[in-house]
Amino acid sequence: MTKSTTIPVSGNTRIVARALSALLAGGLAVSQAQAAPAEPASATPATTGEKSAASASSLALTRQQIVARAEHALKTPTKYRTAKNGPIKLSTPKGNNNYLGGHNLNVYNNYNGQSWCGHFAAAMWGKQGVPAKYEASQRWRTHMGNRFHPYRVNRLPQPADVLVWTNTSNSAFGHVGVVVSVKGRSVTTIEGNAGAGTDSVTRRTYSWDDKRATGGPYLPSKKFAGFASAR
Repeated sequence: MTKSTTIPVSGNTRIVARALSALLAGGLAVSQAQAAPAEPASATPATTGEKSAASASSLALTRQQIVARAEHALKTPTKYRTAKNGPIKLSTPKGNNNYLGGHNLNVYNNYNGQSWCGHFAAAMWGKQGVPAKYEASQRWRTHMGNRFHPYRVNRLPQPADVLVWTNTSNSAFGHVGVVVSVKGRSVTTIEGNAGAGTDSVTRRTYSWDDKRATGGPYLPSKKFAGFASAR
């Protein structure tokens, strides 16, 4: 058996040992701190005001995306046909009009020959939050719940909302268009199934105070009903 040997330790050696221990402990603490996930800046739940601000920011982004889609649709060559089973062609956008052949046969309504202003509005919304059977323009008025706002002179829409008109001869039919800007009392839209040949994507600007019908944005043979809110 080997005898254990006690080595005398001087005072200086003890001091050095203590210093080394302190350095090692400090290094271990630093390593643990670096490895640990960062703590949130604040664990306090968001206040109502903070939640509202975040919600408003998200809402603004959604509206911006809808407006961007509409602007893109106005300026981008789009697929259409001039006969039910005819070859697919590409439109040639010009200024504020993108003519799609004059036969209601285009990519928005899947070339079915039907009116397509509702199809266009739904496509601009990414088909999210749209009414059931959105292809029927009046669904944007009758099936949006409290997101539909009847016309009031002091309540204007926001970009990305959808304006709704009814036909004066038959309120079961009408037209819709997507708002892309609001400046003062002027509201600008990009609409499908409108413009040249009533078969275009087109830009229009309306006066919110127009009195030629019953008030609000004016279209011949139509009555302005109000607007559907994007969110």
